[in-house]
Amino acid sequence: MLNKLFDKIYIPCAVLQEITEIDKPEMKIDLSGLSFIPLDIANKMMVGGLLGRLHIGEAEVMIGAIEKGIGLVVLDENLARNKAKQFGLEVTGTLGILLKARKHGLIEEISEEISKLENAGMYLSEELIKQVLGIDAS
Repeated sequence: MLNKLFDKIYIPCAVLQEITEIDKPEMKIDLSGLSFIPLDIANKMMVGGLLGRLHIGEAEVMIGAIEKGIGLVVLDENLARNKAKQFGLEVTGTLGILLKARKHGLIEEISEEISKLENAGMYLSEELIKQVLGIDAS
């Protein structure tokens, strides 16, 4: 689905490592059908400066986007989203991607996809779910 929505997909090395080291089978992400470009970050010091407040994957997403001139990043955590906006990056999240996929006819029901995410262990606030379902209904 991501390759149908975006021309290029960059995944920082720290995010690839996080994805491949997941212990819970229901949370495993299959990347075999995804065409992406591994993103190696040059400015490790800047990444290091963000750690503590952010996870390494989030920091690499932002710094990698800045280094490569990528305007849109995918982040779900509010702290990371706010920091990315401070860097001048456009931010979307998993639910934003679902809305885009629905708009392009790639999925039928966002509510079903939200249930799958929650069943896999992703926390989504009721307020956010209502907001997304309201956007989808309009």
